[in-house]
Amino acid sequence: MARKMSATERAVRDVLNKYVREGLFDRGQVNRSIRDGLHIAETTVRREYVENGWGSALCYGGKVAAAREEFDAAEGVFARRMKAGRLMAAETFAAVFAVVEAEEGPREGAERFTPEQAEMVMAAVRDTAREVRETTATRRPYTLSA
Repeated sequence: MARKMSATERAVRDVLNKYVREGLFDRGQVNRSIRDGLHIAETTVRREYVENGWGSALCYGGKVAAAREEFDAAEGVFARRMKAGRLMAAETFAAVFAVVEAEEGPREGAERFTPEQAEMVMAAVRDTAREVRETTATRRPYTLSA
């Protein structure tokens, strides 16, 4: 008899399957991470969302955008492998949050974003912040006049 898959597991598998198809992760790695870590991610996200009212799609989207940016910038096999693990964790937490938010209902006044929309918004915010930092760093230093 087949085991019934939870909504969070289905969401995480759907997200991580694209990385399996791209060859970034092995199927065994994904299965182990889901078996060993999904309950931790789900418990953490659910508790923080329900009891403390913390978390938003933008928060998790920002973490995914940062992890993806670091992964793309990583050089060398070991660095890419380490950043891939962080990307897997960030994608897992974002997928779990989307399911928890759908099950528990959105908080009052919270903006509704899909994980993909939140990642795009936060990637744009990170790019804008980087541009501002670079422009302020290239300005002439302040001079003291006597």
